[in-house]
Amino acid sequence: MATQLSKLDLILNTITDGVLVVDSQGVVLYANQAAETLLARSPLTGQSLAIPVNPDKNNYQDINLIRPQGIAWAEMRSAPLEWDGRPGYVIALRDITERKSAEEEIKQLAFYDLLTKLPNRRLLQERLKHSIDVERREGKQLALLMLDLDRFKAVNDNLGHLAGDELLQQVAERIKNRLRDVDMVARLGGDEFIVLLEDIPHPDDAARVAEKIIKDLSKPFKLTQSDDVRIGASIGISLYPQHGDSYEILLDYADTALYHAKDNGRGCFAYFSEDLTTSARRRIEMENRLRRAVQQQELRVFYQPQIDIVSGRIIGAEALVHWQDPIDGLIRPSCFIPIAEETSLIVEIGEWVLREACRQGRLWLDMELPLLTMAVNVSPHQFQRSDISALAAKVLAETHFPAGQLELEITESGLMENQDKTMAILNNLHEQGIHLAIDDFGTGYSSLAYLKRFSLDVLKIDKSFITEIPFNTDDMEIAATIVAMGHTLGFKVLAEGVETTEQLDFLRQTGCDIYQGFIASPPLPAKNFADLLSHQRNGNRI
Repeated sequence: MATQLSKLDLILNTITDGVLVVDSQGVVLYANQAAETLLARSPLTGQSLAIPVNPDKNNYQDINLIRPQGIAWAEMRSAPLEWDGRPGYVIALRDITERKSAEEEIKQLAFYDLLTKLPNRRLLQERLKHSIDVERREGKQLALLMLDLDRFKAVNDNLGHLAGDELLQQVAERIKNRLRDVDMVARLGGDEFIVLLEDIPHPDDAARVAEKIIKDLSKPFKLTQSDDVRIGASIGISLYPQHGDSYEILLDYADTALYHAKDNGRGCFAYFSEDLTTSARRRIEMENRLRRAVQQQELRVFYQPQIDIVSGRIIGAEALVHWQDPIDGLIRPSCFIPIAEETSLIVEIGEWVLREACRQGRLWLDMELPLLTMAVNVSPHQFQRSDISALAAKVLAETHFPAGQLELEITESGLMENQDKTMAILNNLHEQGIHLAIDDFGTGYSSLAYLKRFSLDVLKIDKSFITEIPFNTDDMEIAATIVAMGHTLGFKVLAEGVETTEQLDFLRQTGCDIYQGFIASPPLPAKNFADLLSHQRNGNRI
């Protein structure tokens, strides 16, 4: 065998292809010099190689090799072989790095823009068609943003085409840095770019991205010939499925929307639908105003009494944030909280409300007003994106408000996201002595299985089940069932949105524990709420 192997070795070392023999575990039994050169490892005999072979039949594939001098490619063929009485495989390797490099270069020429290295029109078309198929199956939506640079021709004319090329490269980088990993930006040619936004939750999300890109591209560019080049951008937006379901239609409609943006004065965006454009601009304006409101301390906390249904006494207060706008006056939370939840603003607002409510609660205690529970809403976004346990501990330490009097209200949807993490958070909050309520109960999962898993104290019946009592028997049955279910699980039950004596009488009959609503009092500024507590302290009912 040794003589045969020596002769075989002489022959195999004269060829340029690598030849290996491995056992069934991938341990090298033999390797010629070409194999050691190709794999950049010597000696190979006795080493274990993670080379994929098919044990049932001859195998042919291209494999990627990582070597000290860089990445290489090899064409691999393998076949079963018995070697010295042991089952194994013979493997032939041929260096195809040059061929792969040529293929990659052809691919770059076919699918990518040479100047910016961005995908070109052809690759965009393939990606968009695939994305439409995916979004159609999953019932999601996407957006196509067509972008045209303003004043680009002036740069070319005044500084030359090399400066124009340098500018386009920097524009490509700024756009890419603004997008998520799942998004795509392509160059169609000239100064036209396309952005593909996949899986957007809301049509306004496309407008937000467009606004940020426009803002980014309005900042000065530093080029070799000038360090203060200023341009701008206009963007047209089409949506799937609202505006079309094909590459051609979406591209045409984005182009049409782009002309609308230019007609509107450039440096702005426009949807193919005028209604969407108006709506998106209105929401973005509101978002910008809300950011200023947070910075300029225009937010106010109002407090709505929570009443014990048997004694008629105030036992708690729900802290509700309002916006004291200098132009529009007092704005209710339902008008701006949804916008805050679509941005990172909800985390900042939520933290401020929690701190302000606890600070105010401490002041009432210092005024020797009746002890009550302070209920503060926690947005699902705030619950998942921030460390609510650490925040609550910090705020309670700063304000000296008793943990046992703080109640955090969390929606069903907030509880159901990442349940293991949610349970850990709730347990931590409970260990601090904080009470927990599930808000808007009945509108989401309403599952006994998960209710038993979580550490909760209060169920709040959503207002939608109270409004039509006593005229809607279904709502009456649902409300009564929630009360019974809550008591079975050891929870207190609170009904919100109570406005009539008929509703209150029905809730009293079902055994509901607590209520809040306009029949008792609307949300009040802190001073007015304190007056209400003083009134009660003097022996009066609300």
